[in-house]
Amino acid sequence: MGAISAPDAVSGPSKDTQRVRWTTVAGRAGRLFRSEGAVAFYFGLLISLVFNFRIVLNPRSLITGGLGDPLLQTWELAWLHHFATEGGDLWTANQFYPAVDNFAFTDSLLGYLPLSLFGDGQYAAVFRYNVAFVLAFALAFTGCYLLAKQLGSSWQGAALAGVVFAWAPWRLAHLHHLNVVSTGGIALALWALARGHGYSFRGRTEARPGWIFAGWLIAAWQVSIGFAIGLPFVYLMGVVGLVIAATAWRRGLRVVAANAYGAAAFLVVMWFLIVPYMRVLDTYGFKRTWREIQVFSPPVNGLWTTPYETWLWVETIFNDHSAIPEPGIGEKLLFPGLVVVLLAVIGLFVSAWRVRVRALLASVVVVSVVLALGVNFLDGALYQFLWDHLPGWNAMRTPGRLMLWAILPLALLAAGAVTEFGRLLVDRTQVALQLIAIYLLVPALAALLEGIPRWPHVENPGIPPDVRRVFAETREPLLMLPIDETSEFTYLLWSTEGFPKLANGNSGNFPPQYQEISEATKNFPDQRSVDVLKHYGIRKVVVIKSRPFGVDFAARPVDGLPIDRVESGDIVEFTITG
Repeated sequence: MGAISAPDAVSGPSKDTQRVRWTTVAGRAGRLFRSEGAVAFYFGLLISLVFNFRIVLNPRSLITGGLGDPLLQTWELAWLHHFATEGGDLWTANQFYPAVDNFAFTDSLLGYLPLSLFGDGQYAAVFRYNVAFVLAFALAFTGCYLLAKQLGSSWQGAALAGVVFAWAPWRLAHLHHLNVVSTGGIALALWALARGHGYSFRGRTEARPGWIFAGWLIAAWQVSIGFAIGLPFVYLMGVVGLVIAATAWRRGLRVVAANAYGAAAFLVVMWFLIVPYMRVLDTYGFKRTWREIQVFSPPVNGLWTTPYETWLWVETIFNDHSAIPEPGIGEKLLFPGLVVVLLAVIGLFVSAWRVRVRALLASVVVVSVVLALGVNFLDGALYQFLWDHLPGWNAMRTPGRLMLWAILPLALLAAGAVTEFGRLLVDRTQVALQLIAIYLLVPALAALLEGIPRWPHVENPGIPPDVRRVFAETREPLLMLPIDETSEFTYLLWSTEGFPKLANGNSGNFPPQYQEISEATKNFPDQRSVDVLKHYGIRKVVVIKSRPFGVDFAARPVDGLPIDRVESGDIVEFTITG
């Protein structure tokens, strides 16, 4: 009896079958990279690269905006790298020792974790931050382009919307805040949800449940960058969720299931993000006061006042800041751009959108502007209502950032006007279609002209060799002196070399331990400062002589104190021995 051959069906796929599969995958990948969304991203990235050409040419040595918040956020991204590669407690970073959960004292930028998987040290940290900064504008352009296109705009109108959402003059004032300019996920999430539900301002198409689930995930990613922009977005997603819950059942079980799973994933991520912030609130009692809202509320003339960072308007009457009160002028400049305002007003009367859509968008603009003015409209009655009744709203001290929610509907109103102009030109003129396409692109180019930035750049303050040595050799917590705002940002950047435990730190909130240490060490070295430092388990103090007042600290005597003093180059090391 001959041997029985195994059936072909269990011998595995043939080479021809595998080749067909790989060809199919390659074809799908090719279509993805040639898709309209991909092309929009290429253009957005190209514009962002050109506008940021200085950091593109010097990605490890130049930083946009100064040695303040950009250094804090550079350190945050580096801490994410440290957590991803070394493990440990994500929410208790190496700053503000011995305070716990200190990474939740401000926005965490957690959504940028994928960028944090590679590179070590200070220069890799600056490079990582610059990559995120450039990508933030490209994603904002891409997201709003796709959203406008999905809602029924022509590609020229969508290009205008993308330019406004990414480079409106208002946004240029926030170059110091990566968490504020990172808004691309907002538009991308709304686009994916609209695409998934087959929704546009001009009718409905077939539902695509996969895009619905993706929309919820993108929304969760956006909020994971931070709550400064993310908290209002959470409430927007709550409204969107209620509308979907009331209508999704009409589109079938798959649409309902996609929304249910997506919303559940969104809520799980929100819980993961909220828990450490609630612990911080319970432990430290951080809270904003109504007085801060009064101080940071923009005046009405902030609506037509441009930031210093706008190249086009810098020498015009729109750039007169004399009537804008300190502090925080940058947070009080709300100008969305002349092009988008004019076209949005026209879009109220001449538009591809239905009248009720225009009315809804206009209403959102008005409400958002009123909220952005804080106490400077009707004594802040609407803002006060949200402050009193919406959880978390009283953590936001800068009403002007709510201008984002006026810029998005303004961009969509303008896109509707441009789309209708195109239809009218085709129907009522004999102009060639190619020329019509060029004419319709003029508004986007004009808005882009308003968005050309004139950003300041600073050199990466490289870590001194002696400080690097101390960081490498020291395992116990240490304090860097002198303490001042700029120095604290710099110390955080330097600490990306090894992440030593520092009593130093900087964020929107300061724990009582830091405040006591900072106050006690103004006269270091003396007995009180030694006692406070010993109480918190800090026995090493490093004085940087080249920092402001550093020489004064370095020259003070240690006679009669349990302190060893060693001087080396630009630093003096004090070690408490008693």
